[in-house]
Amino acid sequence: MSRNYDYQYLVIGSGAAGSAAALLAAELGFGTAIVEADCWGGTELNYRDIPYGAALGFAHRYAEAMSGARFGISSNNLRYNYAGVLNWQAIATRRAGGGSKKLFESAGIECLRGYAQFVGPNLVSIDGLEVRAEKILIATGSNLTVSGVAGIDTVNCWSPDTAPRIPKIPKVLFVVGAGSTGCELAEYFAALGSKVLLAEAQDRILPREDLEVSETMEKHLRDNLQVKVLTGARVVALEQSDKSKQVIFVRDGQEKIVRVEEVILATTPEPALDLGLENAGVKYTRRGIQVDKGLQTSNRDIWAAGDAIGGESSSEKAAYEGKLATMNALKKSGNITNYTGFTRMTNTLPRVAKVGLNETECWQIKQKYKAAVVPISDVHAAITSDFRTGFVKLLAEPHKGQILGGTVVAPEADLIIQEIALAVRNGLKANELAGTPHVAASWSQAVWTAARKLAS
Repeated sequence: MSRNYDYQYLVIGSGAAGSAAALLAAELGFGTAIVEADCWGGTELNYRDIPYGAALGFAHRYAEAMSGARFGISSNNLRYNYAGVLNWQAIATRRAGGGSKKLFESAGIECLRGYAQFVGPNLVSIDGLEVRAEKILIATGSNLTVSGVAGIDTVNCWSPDTAPRIPKIPKVLFVVGAGSTGCELAEYFAALGSKVLLAEAQDRILPREDLEVSETMEKHLRDNLQVKVLTGARVVALEQSDKSKQVIFVRDGQEKIVRVEEVILATTPEPALDLGLENAGVKYTRRGIQVDKGLQTSNRDIWAAGDAIGGESSSEKAAYEGKLATMNALKKSGNITNYTGFTRMTNTLPRVAKVGLNETECWQIKQKYKAAVVPISDVHAAITSDFRTGFVKLLAEPHKGQILGGTVVAPEADLIIQEIALAVRNGLKANELAGTPHVAASWSQAVWTAARKLAS
């Protein structure tokens, strides 16, 4: 390494992308430093994947136990200890390594605490400490941004990062945004006894999914959890009083006001780009840092990965990008991104998982397809679990039968989707899925049935 540089590789952000990148660089023998302004491990580890998994896992078990009379479970005296729920989130996060830099330090990575600002193309100031790096990866993630809502700065609202740790279950809760996170939080607090209003500006919840998904999940939230779903509702103002908050929204051309105890803002986050990118010659837009197929920015010494570049948001995608960018930056591997087979999931009960193309996306790109839908109630696992809500949908190319994508709404959708992801990633055909033995009394039997329909 040239004496002009303090590090061979500087990683800004210790989330999924940054962690994977820094650890790989250290393993390859490069002098590496990582910068973090908040909690070591980043947003997903400290505020999302682990805390949400712990909180939602509890809520799902509690809801199932409360409705277990049909299985012979007596739940008349069933209660929960909310302080214990919060404690379990903290324990799970700590066990996963949240907030700890030990993993980095044990790998020989230098940990730098503070906010990074570019001073020049290879020069970064970290709370006043200037460091030079031969190669740099930007993995700063995303931030919650809310615009067009009057009074937003005067009302104490909860973000998706902080909402699972609300110290007291609110009696009445208003959730702004009905994407994956909004639906998860609405279900969580409704299961624990809150009266929940869920508002979405678009005409249906989970608007990125197919229409059947939106309809199925709205019915689930409404009928099973008494969530009041307000689609086509645009929040325009918030007001704070001593003991409550007022939410003003427009729906069907009329302005309406509701008084609630707490408000959660679950709107779509935007890439976190406030780090002086202009000083480094890195081009970007509001949607993210501009990168080529190898994740290199307009500065030949700087790469970017994760939510900072926009696109689909998930820990597995961010980690993949962090590793790919690192190999290109340090080993000149020339790899290009391949997002085929990456999934997205909503961790409700039932879960929603999607991989490859759905019908909406096929229409948008004029991709011809044939579809097979199997109600989850048709499989034996649903009968023995008395769970009727959901379906498996497979899409295939109409002539060769290659699997184009799949959507699963089921209790074990995160597991069911994996074989569909394998099929999409490797170009498998419907008859190959149909010819693969499946456990007869499992949820995945629905995939087998759908594949048989497509193959016939």
